Amino acid sequence: MYKQSFGTEQQVQFANEHEFYSLLGYLAKSDGTTSIVWEHNENQEAWGSGGRIQIHTPNMPNIWNLRYTAGNRGNVLQRVNCNEFIENICKDHGFVDGRKQDKASIRKLVPAQSQADFDRGYAM
Repeated sequence: MYKQSFGTEQQVQFANEHEFYSLLGYLAKSDGTTSIVWEHNENQEAWGSGGRIQIHTPNMPNIWNLRYTAGNRGNVLQRVNCNEFIENICKDHGFVDGRKQDKASIRKLVPAQSQADFDRGYAM
């Protein structure tokens, strides 16, 4: 479900629903540019699990208001840490943990008036 801002520190923000659904389309691509993960930090005596968008490309479009943090010096160039957003897209929009997403299942959950925005993000 669309919300304008996610996270206790507003790590993920949108000007409008068009931006929200275009980001969902971009994240649904499954082309290796991003992955959705839950890092189980509690297994390493840290705070707890963290929902992340991992960015694997230096060419991420800069059209969304996302707060990036450092990657892992490996194949994750940057991350967006926001449990609330990851919970939302997994619970309400059909995303799953990992690099592979089911575009058709996700798109079915996008309101009809926002499917063009989703498709635009998917095409980026």
